[in-house]
Amino acid sequence: MNFNSPLLIVSLTLITAVVSLPSFVIAQDGEWGNLKGSFILKGDPPELPPLVVDKDKATCLIDGKPPENENLIVGDNGELKDVYVMMYFKKGDDKRPAIHPDYVAAKSEPVEIDNQLCRFVPHAVFVQTGQTFTLKNTDDVGHNTHITCFNNEENINLPAGGSVDVTMKKAEKAPGNITCDIHKWMSAVVLIRDEPYAAISDDDGTFQLDNIPAGTWQFQFWHKKSGYLRKLEIPGYKVGRKGEIEVTIKNGETLDLGQMMLPAEAIKK
Repeated sequence: MNFNSPLLIVSLTLITAVVSLPSFVIAQDGEWGNLKGSFILKGDPPELPPLVVDKDKATCLIDGKPPENENLIVGDNGELKDVYVMMYFKKGDDKRPAIHPDYVAAKSEPVEIDNQLCRFVPHAVFVQTGQTFTLKNTDDVGHNTHITCFNNEENINLPAGGSVDVTMKKAEKAPGNITCDIHKWMSAVVLIRDEPYAAISDDDGTFQLDNIPAGTWQFQFWHKKSGYLRKLEIPGYKVGRKGEIEVTIKNGETLDLGQMMLPAEAIKK
């Protein structure tokens, strides 16, 4: 056999490529459970510098004041907003989850981010590869939405009232940045994944992720001002260096991780 044959080389390359692709199963029937919890910042949050609005002030100032710095939103009782909860796969791990039909249907709906009063709304978003990602501008001034991730980049000019649909082609291990190069103070974060099993904590610090395949999985936690939450304190769980824990999801049950405490010193100023 000629191992240098171009046909053989191409065949082996194709086989390798097929084997290395993650194999998701779209399951119509199966066993599913849920995961929930809440994030609390333990201690006084650092004070972030105010945003500097240096142009288009008639649109961008709100009652004469700049928009709130949304890189760190903490409630009166420490509730931490915009923590990402996402499935974690170690290098070489070819185990991939079945996909619940509800997620298959939801993927046909677009995810939106708006340029609104010179801020991105919402500040943290999650979009799947191949899903429509609608970039909007409801302001009366022009913006650009510049998405910068490890594997993806888009830089879209948006006139006043404009809207553009894009799709992200490659999954990311961690969230990336969204900025406006015209208005330098504007920023947001986006997570791009192949699988739908990710959530973002709300104003009250809580999250709930439904219809996860029953079984043992790893989930990790990330916040823009801390990165991977390796210092997160979760009773009964050991948090790894990538901010991950191992959980067992049981059919028909909701696993409640309770209040998960993040020391304030883990937050970067």
